[in-house]
Amino acid sequence: MMLTVNLNDFKEAVEAIWLRGKYKSSTVSKVDVISNTAVAIFHRNQIQLLNGNDTCAVSVNIGYESTDSIENEQMFIFDIEKIMKYIKNLKTDVIEIQIKDAHYNLITDETRVKLPKLLEHSNMGLISRIREFKIESNKPTTFGKTELKCLLRFQGADLAKAIKYCNLVGTAAFKIDYHSGKETFTVSSSNTQQTELVDRKVELLTASDNDLTVEFSAPIDKFCIDGPMFIFSDDDKPIILIGTDRKMVIAPYIRG
Repeated sequence: MMLTVNLNDFKEAVEAIWLRGKYKSSTVSKVDVISNTAVAIFHRNQIQLLNGNDTCAVSVNIGYESTDSIENEQMFIFDIEKIMKYIKNLKTDVIEIQIKDAHYNLITDETRVKLPKLLEHSNMGLISRIREFKIESNKPTTFGKTELKCLLRFQGADLAKAIKYCNLVGTAAFKIDYHSGKETFTVSSSNTQQTELVDRKVELLTASDNDLTVEFSAPIDKFCIDGPMFIFSDDDKPIILIGTDRKMVIAPYIRG
């Protein structure tokens, strides 16, 4: 089976689901990733790339072309660190992904890379939940059985800038505060001793009717797009971050 994808789109999508950056660890932060394993599900000229761990799951969609007739959903699982080593050093517009029984090939006019397929992802539970998550009009937004009452709509680039600046504190722990009716929400971060604090305002595209206070630890600036995005959440509840081609769920960070 052969899939043809735009190399830059594919590389950006894989980087987004890898989500390499600083995460909170005890009283410090360390560079980490969600996991090094990715799930790719393809059908009807769309690849859904997914990843997850115990506290976070992500999904990014990109298009593909194929001369093969793919009537049902197909899936393969691959090692992100291995594939990134090769695709980040390719200089081409498109790449072909040839999927075999036990391996897959990355093919360009000049290059062929053979890599093994993986058998499973250790966090398919949360991955399946973010994959199935949908927003239904005129119905409360829920993740599992948890209702998420607050909706924030903003430019993804504005949130990314706020997260990057707050990350200068170094703890990789962030708080979102919003008061109903306001035209901005606040992203903040502080050190463990509370002697350093940074907060940045993010302008909303539309005000919300519900308050929100929630903390989290994830480099979500790497997941933001340059366009409208949405957050669905509630006080100390999971955060759902959605863009046109992507969605993410993050567990709240609860201070001990």
